[in-house]
Amino acid sequence: MNKQPVLNILKDIFQAYEYEVDTSYICDLVASRGTSERIYIKLDQDIDYNSMHTFADSMKHTEGIGLYILSNTSSDDVSDYAARHDLIFWDQHDMENRIGKAILANATGQTMELRLNSSASDKPTNVSETSGVEEPKSTNIFDMFNTPTPPGSEPNIEGPDSKTPANIKQEAPHPTSADVIKEEPLIRIQLPSMPINMAKTSALKVADTKITEIRDFFLKFIPYYSYTYDFDTKRKFRSKVIDLNAQGDGIINAITAHDSFTRFPKPLEYIEVPVHNYQIKEPHITDKEAIKVAQDAIIEKHSQVLKLDEVKGDAIIYESKTVSPLEKDINITIMLVYVPVWEIRGNSNSIDINAYNGHVMDEPVDDDVEFV
Repeated sequence: MNKQPVLNILKDIFQAYEYEVDTSYICDLVASRGTSERIYIKLDQDIDYNSMHTFADSMKHTEGIGLYILSNTSSDDVSDYAARHDLIFWDQHDMENRIGKAILANATGQTMELRLNSSASDKPTNVSETSGVEEPKSTNIFDMFNTPTPPGSEPNIEGPDSKTPANIKQEAPHPTSADVIKEEPLIRIQLPSMPINMAKTSALKVADTKITEIRDFFLKFIPYYSYTYDFDTKRKFRSKVIDLNAQGDGIINAITAHDSFTRFPKPLEYIEVPVHNYQIKEPHITDKEAIKVAQDAIIEKHSQVLKLDEVKGDAIIYESKTVSPLEKDINITIMLVYVPVWEIRGNSNSIDINAYNGHVMDEPVDDDVEFV
């Protein structure tokens, strides 16, 4: 199976529902809108229970919904297994019906309007109670996945195992963090940022295992310079002409100037943050300084040591030389991107957790200077 055409179709569908669609480190695609509506999508050709189990385990650390898609037919056992592990499951028949209908609706210009996380005062209205205009029976994307529970509601799935991921997600928080888990109002700000893939509750559960007593937390946005580069040049050593060419990606922490050959996907243009408990850190190096850091790292990475031996009389002379691309040879495109990080403080220590990839950060990523 060529997965990419199917993933492209899924991407088009979710974008039609006004979701931001991106890649994710735990699955093939993640469709998100705001910070609370997130659908993780994994696609396989043949049933792989290990793959499903790994995917379900990854979902324990998110507040999103896992959608496992099998582009083949399957038995009821597969569907039951997915339900026990709190995964929404599509097989080939589901894809033919649901994806086909969505594509047809989009192609014919039919309205594809959705209401997510509706509250008790904002429930879908019965047609008989309106002015008579017929509306679709459901405007909730999660109904399309055959699940009656949108994110944030009490799960309605019962299984033989009382410790399924669904129940684990609903466990009461540790008493030491109860005061800081209260829901906060969110605001939408314009900021080129990586998505928040790790919810506050998940971050606090991780912190409970590392901090004796949680006292405070906040969401901070760390500035990074994300760059791409390429070069194609030649170097001469004695009679040899060496071709040097490469391309790649990297990021530079705009506070500490730490460089890493890591790739960021396209950032979100807008992000939803708590009204009070967030900080946007200020870059300490300029984009020109970041380009210099990147050039030095690229030159070091792509330098080559060449050795040459030459016979002169009765002597053999060995010579070595390092050939590298020059700064003027390297083309760099750079942009400022922010990475969300949960900082959680205890009585005597604190930890930073990358809210984009869920990793506990071992090295400091900032200082205590920020602006809001």
